[in-house]
Amino acid sequence: GVLIFTRAGIMARRLIEPNTGIQKEYIVKVQRAIRPTPQEREMGIRNLPAPTKDLSVLLRKGNRLLNERFALKPLKEAEWLDDGQNERGAEGQQQEVQTLTMRLVLVEGKKRQIRRMCRELLGWHVVELVRTSVGPVRVDSVPEGKWRPLTQEEVKAIFEEQL
Repeated sequence: GVLIFTRAGIMARRLIEPNTGIQKEYIVKVQRAIRPTPQEREMGIRNLPAPTKDLSVLLRKGNRLLNERFALKPLKEAEWLDDGQNERGAEGQQQEVQTLTMRLVLVEGKKRQIRRMCRELLGWHVVELVRTSVGPVRVDSVPEGKWRPLTQEEVKAIFEEQL
């Protein structure tokens, strides 16, 4: 996924402050969450919601994760990219594990927010999470395992994003 390294404090603040409006896009692969993890049980989660394909809950104001003081900012976009695919077992038998893919766009990203939103609000367990863009910087412009400096256009676009 996209990672941006900088020693410039002003750019770092532009990228991470939620009030700058810089959007981060993620591709998220999920499977049905079966039961709370031991950590979730310690936090007080006894049951997870039944998995839902209704992503509109992520676009509404007022969502709060367990033990968080403040409500989450609503996502900018949330959509399913496919109808899912069943995983194959060791000998090729069809299993009941269905993997679905969604695209999420947000401006505020707290630690493990997407993973927790998917489990606590939607009833899905994240099996793969890839940040595909940060503002104008897209992952498809860089081969996997490689890096490149930001272009002047990308830097300019980061600072021109709406506040």
